[in-house]
Amino acid sequence: MVILFDIGNTQTVLGVTDDGVTFHKWRFSTQRSETEDEIFALASILLEKQFGTIPHFKGAVIASVVPSLNYVFQKLVEKYFTIECTWVEATNSSEVKWNVKNPSEIGADRVANVFAVAFDHPDALVIDVGTAITIDVVRDGNYEGGVIMPGLMTAAYSLFEKTAKLPQVDLHVPTNCVGKDTSENIRIGIVKGTACALNGLIGEIKNIYDRPFRVFLTGGQSKVLEKLVEHDDLDPDLTLRGMFKFWQVKRRSF
Repeated sequence: MVILFDIGNTQTVLGVTDDGVTFHKWRFSTQRSETEDEIFALASILLEKQFGTIPHFKGAVIASVVPSLNYVFQKLVEKYFTIECTWVEATNSSEVKWNVKNPSEIGADRVANVFAVAFDHPDALVIDVGTAITIDVVRDGNYEGGVIMPGLMTAAYSLFEKTAKLPQVDLHVPTNCVGKDTSENIRIGIVKGTACALNGLIGEIKNIYDRPFRVFLTGGQSKVLEKLVEHDDLDPDLTLRGMFKFWQVKRRSF
């Protein structure tokens, strides 16, 4: 078994897999002040409940977009699982060409998403709907660049924080495109507005590259946009799948 930690700005996903196909996974809030002991206390409860004991892991993979927690998770893996840790980074992966100005700037989650698709679907777009929404473009198995825009909850919270009278709203798919009250106005603007932006970008990217890209939709908020955004595959485990693939590729290279 391999244990995976996908450390995001808002949530951290703990995943466990044997084969990179089926995953056990749990989400918990990313706390920047936690110690490795506190994280293990939570992880051990989740693992023991699922498996009856803490499994023996042959590898650990970490994809982090929160640099302040990197050392904490490194210590967690070394102290409690006593195994080698693989860090998902563009600068640690020559198997994919990163055709951008500075590969070190690419978030680890995006690197994992690229690894999830590049080997089986060399022409692909990955849309990851989280705290930020990202589009990543893979052409001929290599990374061409992408797009970053505010996530659904980020946009909603920003409106609530920066305006005196606009309420905080829950985000679900609106039934129409003209709102009859303020909450509905906000919901339409954020959910349908984001979907329209994504569909427009997908169309433009396809036209620029003149490729029939396969479009993957993933991320914690992807279900909200499932019926509104053009895609071929909805895969909530795509990032974990890519992390496992990264680990496999790195093992073969040694």
